[in-house]
This record gives sequence, C-alpha cells and structure tokens, in this order.
Amino acid sequence: MTIQFGKMTVELRNSKPITGPGNLTSDVSQEYFDYTDKPYPSSIDWKQATTLTFKPDQGKEKTYLASETKYYFNAGWVGPRLVFRE
Repeated sequence: MTIQFGKMTVELRNSKPITGPGNLTSDVSQEYFDYTDKPYPSSIDWKQATTLTFKPDQGKEKTYLASETKYYFNAGWVGPRLVFRE
C-alpha cells in the first residue's frame, strides 16, 4: 500500500468546488482519496462529487472521474473518502 499527500480539488454538481489537503492511498484492489482538513465536507456535498484533481506534494497533477463516494468510519475516525477511476 502506498500513500501520497497533496492538495485535492473536488468539483461538485450543484455548488462551488471544495479544495484542501488530502491523501491518495493505493493498494492492489483500489485507489481512494481521504480529505484531511476540517471542517470536513458534508456527506451530502460528497455525493455531488463529479471530478477530483489531485496535486501530490511530489509528482504530476492528475484528474479523476467520480465512480463512488462514501463517508468512511474506522477506529473512531469519520471523514470523507472518495473512490475514483482515472
């Protein structure tokens, strides 16, 4: 599993984009993005996601199309997670 840190901009269907820090986690089965700034976007906003542009701290910027969005809960941490296809 690899994790890249950087800046993410999420385009939404019915409101202005959300921009902030986040990380990209890649493993054998999927890639997903976790938004890491507070206040977190609402789960309603996250369901409106259409594309995400991710600029890693090191490397090239990439744009992804939304394929699945969900709020993630693990060990007491709740935050917005996006699963995208390149």
